[in-house]
Amino acid sequence: MKKIRLWELAITTGSALAAVPILATSCNKEDQQVVFLDINKISRVYLNRLSLRQIASLENSQKIFYYYDDKNQKNNFKAVKVENNQILLQRQNDEWVKYTPDYPYRHQWYQELSKYNNYNIIDNNEIPTNINDFLQAHSFDDVDSAGTVGSEWFSILSAENGHDYNRVGDPYFVDMQTVIFRVIDDYEKSYFTLKKSFMVNAKKQKTLFANFFETKYIQAATWLDKDHSKQRQMFLDLLALYLNKFNVNVKEVKVNWNKAKIIPSYSQAGDYIEFAIDDIIDFEGNSIMDDNKKDIKYYINGFRTYNTDQKFGLGQPVKEDLPLFNDYIPNPLLKIDGKKYLNIIDNINYFIKSATSFDYWNAKGLIYLFETFKDEFFSIDIPDYKKNEDKEYKIMGFEYTPYFNTNQLIKAYVKVIKKDNSFKDYVLISSNFDDHGHRLKGQIINNVLANKVTPSDIYSYKANLKEFPGGIPLKEFLVNDKTKSAFLDMLNLAANKMDELNSYWNNNTRQNFESSMLNDKSYQIKLLAAYLNNYVLAYSLGANKGQIRSGVKRIDVKVLNDDYQIGKLKLKLSFMSYANENDLKLYSEGEKELASVIINWNNFKGDTSKIDLDKSITIEEINIKGGNDA
Repeated sequence: MKKIRLWELAITTGSALAAVPILATSCNKEDQQVVFLDINKISRVYLNRLSLRQIASLENSQKIFYYYDDKNQKNNFKAVKVENNQILLQRQNDEWVKYTPDYPYRHQWYQELSKYNNYNIIDNNEIPTNINDFLQAHSFDDVDSAGTVGSEWFSILSAENGHDYNRVGDPYFVDMQTVIFRVIDDYEKSYFTLKKSFMVNAKKQKTLFANFFETKYIQAATWLDKDHSKQRQMFLDLLALYLNKFNVNVKEVKVNWNKAKIIPSYSQAGDYIEFAIDDIIDFEGNSIMDDNKKDIKYYINGFRTYNTDQKFGLGQPVKEDLPLFNDYIPNPLLKIDGKKYLNIIDNINYFIKSATSFDYWNAKGLIYLFETFKDEFFSIDIPDYKKNEDKEYKIMGFEYTPYFNTNQLIKAYVKVIKKDNSFKDYVLISSNFDDHGHRLKGQIINNVLANKVTPSDIYSYKANLKEFPGGIPLKEFLVNDKTKSAFLDMLNLAANKMDELNSYWNNNTRQNFESSMLNDKSYQIKLLAAYLNNYVLAYSLGANKGQIRSGVKRIDVKVLNDDYQIGKLKLKLSFMSYANENDLKLYSEGEKELASVIINWNNFKGDTSKIDLDKSITIEEINIKGGNDA
């Protein structure tokens, strides 16, 4: 076997590399031509992990080399090929120049069958591999059983062909489905040829394939649509890069994606895209694929599905008028800065607690809070690869969703504003506000006191969930007796939350703040209303059997001026209905007031009564008009 020994540059820093051109000798002229590596795209740190044919493959798809013509104009090369273990680059005037890397590079691979009847991968730059040897058919059942590359997949391969695979060093083998698995798996894990810390330019920035989606973050149907043709091309480019680790001379893999199909996994954990390869072209422009291989099906694994009750699932296919934002930006994080309102610089995790905790926010409380402060709380970072085209991701509002029929998921509307001020609207479902797939707290359906709540009292999604049994009658819950319902406790829990930050009260205690300074527009009233919606409406009130979107949807809070009251603030709580069973908005036409409650918020400046956390709120009047007990 022929060994390759190359001299190495002592210079390794990005700034120094920028000053050192790569020298190549012209095939048509005796004078030297200069070939430059575009260190804004990639560095030698990555290229020295590739074989010659992989470097050629990368040049073909990413144009990593350039030269200056006789007019000192910068040009990309027209074409690339490998002959006699030498990379040749074609200038725009059709001249071919020989390129000799000034850094070490890796050997090509060759798969051989050992005397022990197993397949080994060895270094060999001389023996070619027939690309048709890669094109082997496997049943979808076998592909889905394994799901990805790993021990189970190699057991399947061994059973199919009667040979074991020597996996020392973790190579991949001459099998197209195995290569597809490795491309998807390696990119997700930042491993092997696709290790992200090496795929960087001289400034340590990732540029090549930077916007390639991990399949677990995008739906198969979206990946196949007209807006994601670049994703499909990047996949084919990566496939060619991996194939060219072997001596196969692959320039291009051709696929007619219009013929591709989406196939769900039997486990419902994800979807596959089934496709066939139309042709494979070498660097000389010739087809190297046998016609009898063109009907073989291959499978791209791991696409996100929402038609599941597993993580990120919605229990059904997505039903939205707008595209999903997380099909535009992979795995976005909705960042939440509570500023002066909440002591939070975090994300949705702040609102997720243990199942029975009242600080585990439910949809009614969270959507009231988020919609009220939508212009102040939220931001989404623009990925580096989008910064040249996108100016802002603006949260426009929030709504409920029908998914799981348990009221545990809400959605945000996101406007993507471009640099030219054009825009497009998207939807982001709350289970995708971060990468944890959280559902919000289900609603308490039994009239139990706060300290007696158990998971069985909460209507939240689980397998084989029974029909929604209906909520608590308003006349049973809206009572001025803490031994008969949690209403008073929830009122006081909300009020006492407002005593946690002195910043609400001019950096003093509420006992030193005059209640007359508050009105309906005061942020303190809006924040109290959010807490009331979360704590009081942790209980499902007035809802009918089988109708999760019935009964009380929202509590509105209004300040009632009372010049004769000192140290107290009189408030009216209006318990508002859904407009109908399909009402997903926080505010809708057709709502009705199902009940009203007049309360006093005590212990402001001038209130001489003793501070009692159980009496921060006292009830003055209850008026029930509707609900399931009207």
